[in-house]
Amino acid sequence: MANSAQGIARDLALGLLEQQWQPQHLSPSRADHPEALLELCLHESIALRENGRPQLSLELLTAVQQAGLQNPWLLDNQARALVALGERQAAAALWQRLTQHSDAAVAKTARDMAALQEDSLRNALGSVCARVGWVPRHLNTNDGSPLIERVLQEIITARELNAAQLSHDLAATTLEQGWRDPWLHDNQARALVHLQREPEALAIWQELQNHPQDDLAATARGMVELYSARVAQQELIRHCRELVERGQQREAEARLVKALLADPGAEELREHLGNLLQPNRTDLLSQELQQREGQLAIHERLLEALERQLSVPQR
Repeated sequence: MANSAQGIARDLALGLLEQQWQPQHLSPSRADHPEALLELCLHESIALRENGRPQLSLELLTAVQQAGLQNPWLLDNQARALVALGERQAAAALWQRLTQHSDAAVAKTARDMAALQEDSLRNALGSVCARVGWVPRHLNTNDGSPLIERVLQEIITARELNAAQLSHDLAATTLEQGWRDPWLHDNQARALVHLQREPEALAIWQELQNHPQDDLAATARGMVELYSARVAQQELIRHCRELVERGQQREAEARLVKALLADPGAEELREHLGNLLQPNRTDLLSQELQQREGQLAIHERLLEALERQLSVPQR
């Protein structure tokens, strides 16, 4: 067993050297039995973390476990490395696993550290709410549900009560705090839609549509289908405005006509084309007349474009 422990220590030390880290504690000659090896690895992982190498600390602890060595303090130090990497939700989940451990010291440490991560998130979200005078409905309840579920409920409630900016900011702050539930991204996108920032929302759903969580991926695909055409229309309108500003109104009109032939029900495009074809008028009667004339002008342009398409010889 001693030779086995020393062999594992040698392999681990070589791995650290390959990552440009000179082991400070992990000496194969001192790893004369498994318990000694575990202690050396724990000290090495702490040194790595305290010297700004939390990722390598996490990799070392994972390698120790893969070598068949088990100890609750390995998980505790994995969680501490995750916190240093900004992954507080994953760290809290590890500590939560240890809260029922038979070792009283392990269990107490785990409870304290898990609570610390949750308190940090609650305080950050509480500050966001306080800035806008929002009284949390779910965040501070103690109903036994996981904190992330209560956070999501708070985000949804804010959006449903027309506090879309708060909803967005709560989701963004939660992500910044190192909580990675993928539904945070979905709810952030929904808030962006309410804030009339559909292109940003669409980009989030496009990324989520291939998520390994099936229900989330299906939801994202549905939202991509729902908003893709609308975002494309908004982009076209933006581009047409730029063309008009550069004195290329006829080009802008042509692009809108082409898009309307492909999608006759695109009301935003139809309205924008009507505005381009008819001058602005101020009095109510003139505005009503302008709308009718605009619709007539649109129909004429669409008919002309359609006739040109039909007159192209078929090959």
